[in-house]
Amino acid sequence: MDKIRQQKLDVIRQRISPQEANLVRPEVVESWIRSYNNGLDLFDYNYGPIMDRLTFNEHIKTKNTLIKSADPFIHQLETVLCDSECIILLTDENGVMLRVVEGNKTMLEKQNARFHLVPGSIWTENTVGTCAHTITIDTKAPIQICGPEHYSETYEQISCSTAPIFDTNLNLAGTLCLVTPSSYHQSAHSLALVVSMAWAVQKEFQLELKNSLLSSTLEASDEAVITINQRGLITHANVVAKSMFQYGNDSLIGAKIDDILGEQPLITSVLTDNKPIVDTEIEVAKINNKLNLRLAQPILDDYGVSYGCVLIFKKINRIKKILPSSGIKTRFTFEEIIGKSPELLKTTEKARKFALHDANILIRGESGTGKEVYAQAIHNESRPAGPFVAVNCAAIPKTLIESELFGYEGGAFTGAERQGKPGKIELANNGTLFLDEIGDMPLELQPVLLRVLEEKQVMRVGSSRYIPVNFRLLTATNKDLLTLVREGKFREDLYYRLKVLEIEIPPLRARGQDIILLAKHFINKCASQQHTGPPLLSDLAIIHLLQYDWPGNVRQLQNAMLHAVTICKDKIIKPEDLPSEIYSNSAPQTPVNTYYTDTENKMSMQDVERVMIVNALRQTNNNVSEAAQLLKISRSTLY
Repeated sequence: MDKIRQQKLDVIRQRISPQEANLVRPEVVESWIRSYNNGLDLFDYNYGPIMDRLTFNEHIKTKNTLIKSADPFIHQLETVLCDSECIILLTDENGVMLRVVEGNKTMLEKQNARFHLVPGSIWTENTVGTCAHTITIDTKAPIQICGPEHYSETYEQISCSTAPIFDTNLNLAGTLCLVTPSSYHQSAHSLALVVSMAWAVQKEFQLELKNSLLSSTLEASDEAVITINQRGLITHANVVAKSMFQYGNDSLIGAKIDDILGEQPLITSVLTDNKPIVDTEIEVAKINNKLNLRLAQPILDDYGVSYGCVLIFKKINRIKKILPSSGIKTRFTFEEIIGKSPELLKTTEKARKFALHDANILIRGESGTGKEVYAQAIHNESRPAGPFVAVNCAAIPKTLIESELFGYEGGAFTGAERQGKPGKIELANNGTLFLDEIGDMPLELQPVLLRVLEEKQVMRVGSSRYIPVNFRLLTATNKDLLTLVREGKFREDLYYRLKVLEIEIPPLRARGQDIILLAKHFINKCASQQHTGPPLLSDLAIIHLLQYDWPGNVRQLQNAMLHAVTICKDKIIKPEDLPSEIYSNSAPQTPVNTYYTDTENKMSMQDVERVMIVNALRQTNNNVSEAAQLLKISRSTLY
């Protein structure tokens, strides 16, 4: 020790060069020289100034994360060293003492009087000279300084082991220092102890910083977000989560996730298997509700080891769809319904008025007339922000329609999904439920649907709990429901519940000139899909279209135009380009002019009607009644 002290004097008094000081490490020698150049006296009481209480209290607020991270480890070290003469120091990156904890109070009381080892004391190389943590602040590396290696003779009575603490960007955030008497037997294990403890503090500190950043991000979310550690303890919960689970400000933190959600094997599997779960339904008895677990994502370190997971929840009543087939994109509005016939305009006007009310609507019409088009238009007029969920009652097997409509609990039947599944009624909440082919609904399910409509709540298959629902009901059929009622195949009470308001869509054959308007629309659509210019309709083709019955209505017309556009030549659709059932069943018996319609309508609709009437009269030997029957119009209309 005396040799080190003498070498320090020789370096400072320039008797030897720094390179010749071979008893101590170069960084210590460099610190001696800087301390001397800063005007510090080797033999004076060099101790750091102390912040006033107000300034220090404000300062530690900015260091709260570091202090919070270090305290558990400092107290653990204090317990281990309780019988040893030692002092544990936590400083910030500028040498301000944040924590001063004694192993043995006798030493602390003795050294406090001499060195000002108190929180708020500022130890820097400028104020106290060379010591362990001032070198660590300079080099960002661990070091042990013993006795006379300190610059000031005042500190030759102690030895210090110090290690750095870095933040997430690897910037120095502070130091952890162990102070012992210089007579204390120093060995590598003291420094190793401090290094390992500082590393543990650093890991916790960096995790706290990440959590703080995560908290800021998650608080901006409108979904309930919870993070848990590997033991299932909640480490973070945003405001939405606290509200959802009916907890106060911090009462969720530290709670077991099982105490909040009940036992959830799926979440446990995320922690054990490190595999995420997406869009799964869970039941939470504590809040008497089902939740959509939108995501359970494991949190992995750089080595792929899990140290927790992130859970994101939404209430079921905010879900518009869980499965891709749950909702349909509604693209039809009243403005997009094509047709100018009085019959269609009257139907559309009635539907617009009905859309303003929330009453159930029954839409009647033959197959292919566009019942779903009207259903979508009503939805877009009345509940455009909600989901539109369509169910074809004739397309679902009787054995499945109950679970499809009402949903089911996990394990309700063989083949059921483990987490259960919401039904179409549940998914239509705050939107529109469209039941097509309602006449095919099994008789045994009709009272269940009636109860849902009356009570505005649904119970899943295998459950005993009702779920409130609020939806607009639209139904459609091509059958005579009253006949089904008389035959005992449809419940009368349900029938009157469904047809509070009623719309009848006219068949295509009754819409006159709408046939040509629709034909041209489908021609343009088909040509666009085939990336070609739209062909023109010949006059004869128009007459065939107008004379045909169209049992398949608009859907059949659309298919007919696809057929014609695909096979026509010279960009002109002739009668022989139409499907055979149209060409053969509606062929005119007398020739007409064979020029073609173009965008300027060389042959007007009045001309076409005149040709058809003349043709019908010729076929019936000028019998007006028979001609009207052939044209499928009334005798008065023909006149």
